[in-house]
Amino acid sequence: MKELVFGALKFDRFSIPEHLADLISWPAVDPMALSEESRSSFKQLCEAITIFLTDPHTPVSIILETTGVTRASLYRALARCWKKHPDGRIYGFRGAIPYSRLKSYERSAAIREEMLGHGGSSGAFQRLLRNYPNIEKLLNKHARKRNEKIKSAREVRKPLREVHDLFLKACRTEGIKPNEYPFTESRLGFRTLQKYFKTMAEKEYGTAVTNAGGLKAGAAVSGKEQAPAATRAFEVVEFDGHKIDLRLTVKLKDPFGFEQCLELHRIWILVLLDVYSRSVIGYSLALGKEYNKDDVATALQSALSPFAPRSYTIPGLQIKAGGGFPSSSVPGAAYACWNWLRVDGAKSHLAVDTQIRLNQIIGCWSDNGPAGEPNERPFIERFFHLISLHFAHRLPGNLGSDPSSIERALSDPGSDISLLVEYHELEELIEVLLGNYNGEPHGGIGGRTPLEAVAYSVNRPGYLRKLPVFLRSSLCLLQEARVVTVKGSLRNGVRPHINFSNARYTNEVLASNAGLIGKKLRIYYDVRDIRVVKAFFEDGSELGILTAARPWCFTPHSLRVRQEIHRLIAEKKLLVREGENPIELWEKYKWSQAQTNKKAANDLAKAHVNVSLLPPASAPAPRVPENSLASRTLRASSEEQKENTAEPNSSDLTPAQPRVLKIRRTVTF
Repeated sequence: MKELVFGALKFDRFSIPEHLADLISWPAVDPMALSEESRSSFKQLCEAITIFLTDPHTPVSIILETTGVTRASLYRALARCWKKHPDGRIYGFRGAIPYSRLKSYERSAAIREEMLGHGGSSGAFQRLLRNYPNIEKLLNKHARKRNEKIKSAREVRKPLREVHDLFLKACRTEGIKPNEYPFTESRLGFRTLQKYFKTMAEKEYGTAVTNAGGLKAGAAVSGKEQAPAATRAFEVVEFDGHKIDLRLTVKLKDPFGFEQCLELHRIWILVLLDVYSRSVIGYSLALGKEYNKDDVATALQSALSPFAPRSYTIPGLQIKAGGGFPSSSVPGAAYACWNWLRVDGAKSHLAVDTQIRLNQIIGCWSDNGPAGEPNERPFIERFFHLISLHFAHRLPGNLGSDPSSIERALSDPGSDISLLVEYHELEELIEVLLGNYNGEPHGGIGGRTPLEAVAYSVNRPGYLRKLPVFLRSSLCLLQEARVVTVKGSLRNGVRPHINFSNARYTNEVLASNAGLIGKKLRIYYDVRDIRVVKAFFEDGSELGILTAARPWCFTPHSLRVRQEIHRLIAEKKLLVREGENPIELWEKYKWSQAQTNKKAANDLAKAHVNVSLLPPASAPAPRVPENSLASRTLRASSEEQKENTAEPNSSDLTPAQPRVLKIRRTVTF
């Protein structure tokens, strides 16, 4: 029996791999495009190949007699059909087309002297590159650089004339004689070089667009799984951020206790929009220059938690009857989880912590779609357009759609920032705006309101996933986890503790058990306030609340604020002396810049907003069922609390002694 070959794989007729014998998946051919003679030969070959692959018990001699093809033609056609096509698939039935070439012409013979300069040099350039790989490497390097964006100081898009000169110089260096190609050509191979560079540029569509002078190539069709069409509420949700076209102010108390008005730079609104019902299921405002993964977590948290309206300070402002948010207005929609989340390629959307929250807590897939294609998320983009047109552009201090817009010119208060909208007013306006939107009839859902569409979908038979009860803490999405090692030294009398974000954390239980030194702990912390963390052993049992050493244990502060403080200290811009509160010094530093620097004003505002959002006596909770954790945590006495919060260089006079640790079960160290 004849041995068949596919690459390095060898097999016989009875052991042909399934993906090669599956004729249904083979690329097809339109026989009507062939001439009558070629069509007849093609059909004979296809019939022979079909019998050969689908009925291995039929002798080859019978196949040849039935179809009228020769044995050599059959095996040659099979080899051609299994050959890899430039599109990444096998040739399939395309390999059975009569007289078709599967590879480009490769010249093997040298150019005869009597033909020099008079034609007959077909394939000579490719033969030259095969024989002299250094020349091919040189040309490929310049072909690639001509269409690359510069990353260092170099010449941009070297002219082909100069590349041609380098090509001829390389030919002389390789020892090509004056009576050999390309020196025998009238233009020394310049036209062929032009064609070669054009072919190289067109191998990839993006490079071809750049070579043709285009600014950006359209997104390629993706073969990855994408979010399906939404057929019910919470099946597909779109998420994105939008920079509000509005100048804002904030009133804060300075270090002397006087209230001052500061102007902020533009802030972001982050919105989750249900595709089926067009309802806004959650949102948040971000004060940073760019929003980060913590702001994304806040928006996700708002979509899962039942909505609680704030106390409005603007007279007459309230959400109208029939409005609100699905989590509080639609029975059964609280804590509802979605299946797909459509996002763009922003770093905060693709951050590891964001993906962990989406996949492990909410339990959804994320579809980030092609880059630079807002039409892949049409509903959220249209929603932001409406927000700008019917809300932001109607307020004092709006920036309009462009610098020359009439709205911007008419609403400019000049230097009188007292006319601008305050941040707390914007919070109230946004909440009422989105709540009223959910209660307005929408043309995209047949004139129903988004809340009515959600209620209709929720009441239909079917399963609606909800966040598990033990994850419904107000901090379940705002917390992060980290594995740390217990530090300490019996020789030096340094009590057990952990190091986190340049500060020591401990409690009475940890500080009194030398056997824990070197053990691994998993800590959970709220990124908005890292004065305390909650620690667990490797087996999941609870150790308890660990408190930061002084001075980090007094004033609420976020992880990013502490990181910035240490950066400023390293840059010699902030000096923290013994006994001083670094958070207060950081605020004074920001206040010194806030009158002229909008970023500093935003940092101050964000710090105050984070503190105002903290729940009373907040402590991070793990993302595990509460009934599997120990519930008893010992309180540190005032004397040991002083030891725990001492400066890192302080140590006890007597080394800590091992002792039995009891937390719902006995662990002896």
